[in-house]
Amino acid sequence: MNEKKNIEKFIEQVFRKSKADETSIMITGEKSALTRFSENEITQNVKKTEFPFSIRLKKNGKIGKIDSSSMEEDNIDECLKTAMKIADNSKRGKTLGVNGKKYEYKKVINSYKNTENITPLKKANLIKSAITLCKKNKLKGAGVLSNAKNFVVFATNKGTYAYHKATVGEFSISVMGKNSSGWAERIDADFSNLNIKKLTEIAINKALIGKNPKVIKPGKYTVILEPAAVADLISFLAYSTFNTGAYIEGRSFLTGKLNTQICNKKITLSDDPYLKNGSGIPFDFEGYPRKAVTLIDRGKAVGMVTNRKTAKKLNMKNTGHSLGADESFGPIPLNLHIHKGNDNINKMIESTKKGILVTRLHYVNILNPMNTLITGMTRNGTFLIENGKVKHGVKNFRFTDSIIEALNNVEMIGDKSFVQSGGFWGGFNVPAMKIRNFNFTSLTEF
Repeated sequence: MNEKKNIEKFIEQVFRKSKADETSIMITGEKSALTRFSENEITQNVKKTEFPFSIRLKKNGKIGKIDSSSMEEDNIDECLKTAMKIADNSKRGKTLGVNGKKYEYKKVINSYKNTENITPLKKANLIKSAITLCKKNKLKGAGVLSNAKNFVVFATNKGTYAYHKATVGEFSISVMGKNSSGWAERIDADFSNLNIKKLTEIAINKALIGKNPKVIKPGKYTVILEPAAVADLISFLAYSTFNTGAYIEGRSFLTGKLNTQICNKKITLSDDPYLKNGSGIPFDFEGYPRKAVTLIDRGKAVGMVTNRKTAKKLNMKNTGHSLGADESFGPIPLNLHIHKGNDNINKMIESTKKGILVTRLHYVNILNPMNTLITGMTRNGTFLIENGKVKHGVKNFRFTDSIIEALNNVEMIGDKSFVQSGGFWGGFNVPAMKIRNFNFTSLTEF
């Protein structure tokens, strides 16, 4: 099946049949397969192909929009008819015209044939190897191994056409003992980079070291956050701090602080869709070229992501971060990347007299966007560090802290970064971090 030809045929039919002044189409297709396992057994193998799309019409200054998923000709006729009815019954308003320019988009390296072609049998054998390791250590494993081919397409009847195909492989495993657990994850466009054995051994080791966890009094500790925990920590920077709509309306911590020092000089943060094997796409949801943007440079807030609306309001250039012509939330960075440092986790641990090693966070929520205060819990491997060594597992904590304050308290940054599925948006490329005075406010029951 040639998906690109089928997509182009569908787009041509929509534009030919549409009676609107302006017509635009957004397609987010996916061909994916997932194998799930639990209690040391494969429990599910699913496969799906879907091509959901949105058609947006503009007729006499009125907008009609409809979402659907069938590219059959009869459905095209019905969608256009319904979208035109919606437009006819809408109020005429001031809306920008659709993008009509043609672009040469910068290449993103995140599409691999081997990821597309992984068979269910190959995945089953890989999971079997993970399960065998779990059984050998008298532990139970659960998780997923998946592969997918994704399509993002934007086109207008005025000439803009943007097409991107990407692949993604993911392995996630939780290993459970009687009173402990361990976890590991890897996401990569190239399936061959998923080292199932190594990731399983990491999760098993955490479960073994963490058994019979002890209670440690809440308070402020030096913490070493592994990459997954860092991704969860910074997710709300995308959602609220560097949300340009919130910035303009004065609802962001960053409002009034652009071009000022906001955190430790060790921190350089960018939004970069062009990192190899990440999840970036080279255009936004109006077809404008997406740019890599430095947001924090050595602790100084230096940049914002924009769409054509906010760029005009801020007298900035459009960085290609639109979420759609009619969205009102504001453009956000979808591919956050904290630049690497010079230290590894072992060095961080060895340099810590007393602290907490955190595998990952969950149930993270924002309390106050104006000071980036968030709360959440540790999960799947939380350990006490004493005199440069991991001593034993501890009961999980609830934390409440400011993201910006935590970034001010960074002491060391890892020398390797990984794509992690943190927060709402996922796809963040981050290293581990050592942070002082991280605020744990209470204990959990597990």
